[in-house]
Amino acid sequence: MLCSKILVPYDGSALAKKALEKAVKLAQTDPAIEIVVAHVVTIPALPDPAVTVIQTLEEHIFKEGEAVLAEAKEALAGLPNRTEAILLEGHPAPVILKLANESGSDLIIMGNRGLSGLREFLGSVSHSVVHHSPIPVLLVK
Repeated sequence: MLCSKILVPYDGSALAKKALEKAVKLAQTDPAIEIVVAHVVTIPALPDPAVTVIQTLEEHIFKEGEAVLAEAKEALAGLPNRTEAILLEGHPAPVILKLANESGSDLIIMGNRGLSGLREFLGSVSHSVVHHSPIPVLLVK
């Protein structure tokens, strides 16, 4: 068996969709392969007087996150394999790495770039995951 549990960080981008397709194809080779799809949302920090704005923003961000995961769940629906789709909060790269460790994943499949417009300035999530992951990472272009 190539792997037993695949973690797919999913942000709804075209490359994330390709990564999920690759994971599904691998899982179709063996029904024992599990797939965990994770979408990570980041809640921006705002000053205390903006509490209502923060609550409204959080609700919107989580609602959008659920919509992104619903799309991923649809792609997994026909698989006989065990699958899970989860919504997490935090900075994507460390959250992905922590989840990979805690879930017992032995392969991460992700797009080589996602939706972040600040990727060039801050460094990409995929770059960080590749350089810090103790397990293999397959980047999809």
